Amino acid sequence: MASTSNSQRPSSSSNSKWRYDVFLSFRGKDTRHTFTDFLYGALDRGNINAFRDDEKLPRGEEISPELLKAIEGSRFAIIVFSKNYVDSKSCLDELVKIMECEEEKGQKVFPIFYHVEPTEVRNQSGTYGEAFKNHEKNADEEKKKKIEEWRAALRKAGQLNGFHLLNGSEYKFIEHIIGEIGILIPKSIHVGENIVGIDENLRQVKLLIDAKSDEVSMVGIYGIGGIGKTTIAMVIYNDMLDHFKHHSFLENVREGSKNNHGLLQLQEKLLCDILMDKTIKLSNVDEGVEMIKSRRYLGKVLIVLDDVDCPKKLRFLADSPEWFGAGSIIILTTRNKRCLNVNKAYSLYEAKGLAKNKALELFSWNAFKQHHPTDNYVDLCNRALHHAKGLPLALVVLGSSFFQRDEEYWESTLDRLKTIPLDDIQKVLQISYNGLDDRCKKVFLDIVCFFKDWGEKTVTKILEGCRFHPKTELKELDDKCVISISDGFIRMHDSLQEMGWAIVREKYPENPGKWSKLWEYEDIESVLTTNMGTENIEGMFLNMSTTAEPIKLHVEAFKNMNRLRLLKVGPYMVRLSQDFELPSRELTYLE
Repeated sequence: MASTSNSQRPSSSSNSKWRYDVFLSFRGKDTRHTFTDFLYGALDRGNINAFRDDEKLPRGEEISPELLKAIEGSRFAIIVFSKNYVDSKSCLDELVKIMECEEEKGQKVFPIFYHVEPTEVRNQSGTYGEAFKNHEKNADEEKKKKIEEWRAALRKAGQLNGFHLLNGSEYKFIEHIIGEIGILIPKSIHVGENIVGIDENLRQVKLLIDAKSDEVSMVGIYGIGGIGKTTIAMVIYNDMLDHFKHHSFLENVREGSKNNHGLLQLQEKLLCDILMDKTIKLSNVDEGVEMIKSRRYLGKVLIVLDDVDCPKKLRFLADSPEWFGAGSIIILTTRNKRCLNVNKAYSLYEAKGLAKNKALELFSWNAFKQHHPTDNYVDLCNRALHHAKGLPLALVVLGSSFFQRDEEYWESTLDRLKTIPLDDIQKVLQISYNGLDDRCKKVFLDIVCFFKDWGEKTVTKILEGCRFHPKTELKELDDKCVISISDGFIRMHDSLQEMGWAIVREKYPENPGKWSKLWEYEDIESVLTTNMGTENIEGMFLNMSTTAEPIKLHVEAFKNMNRLRLLKVGPYMVRLSQDFELPSRELTYLE
């Protein structure tokens, strides 16, 4: 018999209809401390949430309401038909309820014929027949009706496909049961609502995966933060999950593996997932590598490594197709393309932003809770789309911030975004910046403020004059997906540029004289006309403005700018005083 227990935990499965993965029905005096105990332990180690009774709880003639809820709230029921199972009226009542749930709720039922024949269960023969003779003694009409319900439930359960043990290893028998049930329990990843516009990304990634081949497919999805790499990987993982008995989704590898202890925990989780044994513990990462490699015999596995930030971590998690069984699929997401360039086993795919119509749909779901904007907000939506440039993160964050807001708020926020990006977007994008070394950070901010959309050769020459090694730094920035170099020009997503501007302003938002770079006319005019420039300033580009007045430059305005290395002024934008000269010996580029 089974009953409620305070030790039960809610099921972690994605479908909230089910509170438990498995309900165990068994005869306590037959198997509680033997077979059923071993089975429950194996289910628990396999992260399969099983309900079983607590032997300390009192037994009653009727099934308690709590027990009824447990049966109804279980995705599967396992019935351990042992020799004395039908001696118990409570077990038989449980069986009747279970078979009702199979018919009415679609509950899947697995009979285990433990040292009994299925025919004994179906026909109530042998020891089961003897037990029913005892039940029928002195039975009144109500009892006879119940006995017939018991017999009907046994006939139905005895006809189901299940597991039969007469002789042999109970350990192997239980392992077989866990494997069969484990693959039927959905372990899908919750992706979120209103997933829009990723069909083309999905199609391209799936072209790189040969799901019908015996080859091991290893695919790396790269791109800037917020472009939707993780969402693509999640959807593909969920789509393919039913075809794999062994699978694992390792989230946020970058954050979870900042030291060897974190990497060790990720190896443990990977092994616990694919072996369906949550008790695995490792001594060191080298042991983890050997254990992962030694499990090729399991056959094919499906593994996603999300947000891998450096090649070293791949060497400890999924370095080679030779680690995995035939037909395995390994998917990796990263902001650092170098992970994939170093490890040639992975096919590369760069995640693409959304086309305008899909961008508008995703934005609308978040801003209006429908797939299109309301009429009076169309122009404002187009302004927001121009700002987001197809970046899904920006579309979701912006759209959510505008939900149930009036037009005045939209106007104000969109004007503000010209200089101050939304915090949620910046935090995600800044992760890539934080992963750069100091020299790459300086080159990145130079590009943000001065060199976006410039020719690669021109920028390389200027940076070489500043004693950088631009071939190295530009390659690193391209690998980290914070710039792209195409057709000889340096490109950058607008959201990354806005994030870079915010970094420059961050420490002294109201004092541009202490920024490292100046690129807006108003800020430059303020600094130069008030002589507020400091040694922090390394670059200043004063671009042509049709409305701006020329700025008269005095030597005093540059007196403290002794680290200035980049200076550009548009024609007719300045007037020089007779005594003007630049004090900085660092000046490399002057136009």
